[in-house]
Order: sequence, then C-alpha cells, then structure tokens
Amino acid sequence: MNLIEMIEEASAVAGSQRKLAELLEVDAASLIQMKQGKRPANWRVRGKLRVILGQEPAQAFVAAMAEDLEQSENEDEKKAADGFKAMLAAFPDGWRKRRDSNPR
Repeated sequence: MNLIEMIEEASAVAGSQRKLAELLEVDAASLIQMKQGKRPANWRVRGKLRVILGQEPAQAFVAAMAEDLEQSENEDEKKAADGFKAMLAAFPDGWRKRRDSNPR
C-alpha cells in the first residue's frame, strides 16, 4: 500500500483527514502536502499510519524504518535495513493485525 492509499484509508478510520492529522501529531496542512507528494512522510508518521490501519506497533514501526534505510546509499544503513527485514520475517502471523481496532 502506498502513502496516498494509507492516508486515505487511515482518514476513513479516523473519521476525517483533520482527525487523522491530530492522531499523527502533525498539522493538517503538512498531512495534505504528504498526500500530494510535496512533503516526505518520515518513518514515525508511516508507522503511526500502519498502526491506525491495524498493524501491530512493533511491526509497523520496524517496517517503516526498514523502508527509509533501504533507500540509503550508505552500506551500513542498507545492512541495517536487511536486519530489519529479517526481524519482520520473524514476526508471527498473529502480530500482523492489532487485536483492537481503536485508533490512538
């Protein structure tokens, strides 16, 4: 799922894009810019989006960090991304979705 799709689905879960921005702890204008591709969404924002969409927090944030590190030109960061991917592969299937679906 790409960032735009995550924002759209998470907005529906939150009730509105404004409410989603509050949950993400960003201002609404920044969220709009992220959705338009004019502003990057850091790993914290993408991790929170995944949590709102039902992923377990540990998996959501590790996946978001792995995405950022994977894009790096730095070999050490690429190795760290590989380590995160290995951790993600080790998550049990039951960890992929949260048991409660209430956004926080």
